[in-house]
Amino acid sequence: MLNFNYYQGGLCLAALLFSLFSCGSETEDPCAVEFDQLALLENVADNFISPAYNNLQTKVDSLNDAVNAFCAQPDASKLQALKSSWLSANIAFQNAKIYEFGPAADYQLRSSLNNYPVFTSRLEYAISSQTYNLEIDSFAYTRGFPALDYLLHHDSETQILNEFADTARQNYLKAVCQQIKQKVDWTQDGWSAYANSFKTTEGLAVGSPLSLLVNQLNQNYELFKNNKLGTPVGAKVSYIAAPEKTEAYYSGQSLILAQTTLNASQALFNGGNGQGLDDYLDATAVQKDGRPLSQLINEQFDAASSALDALNGQSLADNIRNNFEACKSAYAQAQNQVVYLKTDLPAVLCINITYADNTDDGD
Repeated sequence: MLNFNYYQGGLCLAALLFSLFSCGSETEDPCAVEFDQLALLENVADNFISPAYNNLQTKVDSLNDAVNAFCAQPDASKLQALKSSWLSANIAFQNAKIYEFGPAADYQLRSSLNNYPVFTSRLEYAISSQTYNLEIDSFAYTRGFPALDYLLHHDSETQILNEFADTARQNYLKAVCQQIKQKVDWTQDGWSAYANSFKTTEGLAVGSPLSLLVNQLNQNYELFKNNKLGTPVGAKVSYIAAPEKTEAYYSGQSLILAQTTLNASQALFNGGNGQGLDDYLDATAVQKDGRPLSQLINEQFDAASSALDALNGQSLADNIRNNFEACKSAYAQAQNQVVYLKTDLPAVLCINITYADNTDDGD
């Protein structure tokens, strides 16, 4: 049974593992476990990343079509179709944003498309002044899927339709959607060129595909824990609730987005029907508290998922107002996974955690 000394990333993990393992000679490399890294990378590339990007691009194309149809004739039926396209594209994005490396990092896909809560006064001023540049940092919270959430859902259907009689508002809606489409198209094109290198590069060094994968699994999970759950429940400010800071606040679709992100993390960890990080852990034969680490990680994923399922309806904001203890429990279950994912997993695989913790980073 191994008892890990917990630490935050950026350490040289091999030295730590020498002190923890007693399964070989003093000269044995603790990171030299027999495992087919390329099979794992090929599985992730072909069965996770490529399908996620393909689906996102398809959904965003449909969203763009729905925006154009709505702006050509703003009516109730086209507004409902646009809202549906927005949700479908946003769900697809939750499955794709975990892979924030390579072209996605180059084009800042996550932080361009998913900063919230929306800076509504700046957004409204941008529309009224018809002066905006969605690429610069000062507009970071007036773009992407959260901006569409506000534009399409912040008031009654009648009021939304009245507002979109204004061509300036239509133009802003188009600009937001066009930026989403542009970022997704660039990322998809870039991935097509980057995929082969990702699939054929072994190793655990900083910047290697496996290192990037483990780092982004962790960062995406922490953004889920902190931004989707922790900030709205006030976890870092004595549990002073802030329901207005939930994702998809205006549509009330926050829980499906949170659950989608959590499911995507667990699916990536397990690798579906192919080689995953769980198999890599199992190949090391490492246990914690007498049990396989992969089993503990999956059980904690399941516990966090069950805690989300225990909430009512689709809106986290409503639950924070009316079901607060259950929301705190959901956050606690999410928090319980961090040691397993951010400390134990990289320590066993000899991968450094190199990203800077930042709860204000696109989720």
